[in-house]
Amino acid sequence: MTPFEIIAQATQAIAANPSDAAAYKQRAIILCQMRQFDDAMADLDMLADTLRVDDAEVFQLRGTLRMNRGDKTGALDDMRKALDLNPALMQKLCGEFKTQ
Repeated sequence: MTPFEIIAQATQAIAANPSDAAAYKQRAIILCQMRQFDDAMADLDMLADTLRVDDAEVFQLRGTLRMNRGDKTGALDDMRKALDLNPALMQKLCGEFKTQ
């Protein structure tokens, strides 16, 4: 499946069920890979702030996007939340932020 097909499929799933967290997450990941960061951030905000998912990957990804945008406070908040949900992320996050 192409990235565009995955986005279309996720968008259809969201239209059918606006609370479909898996579809938002899938679409956000693909949008990030396609460097469509504003659209990805909208999906991640929906997941974190509206649907209130407890998914470390969502907060880690949003934290990374926030850091890249210069929002250090928001990035730190998201990374803390990601670590609260999955303490095993510490090793990965240490390496990720050392390179920036």
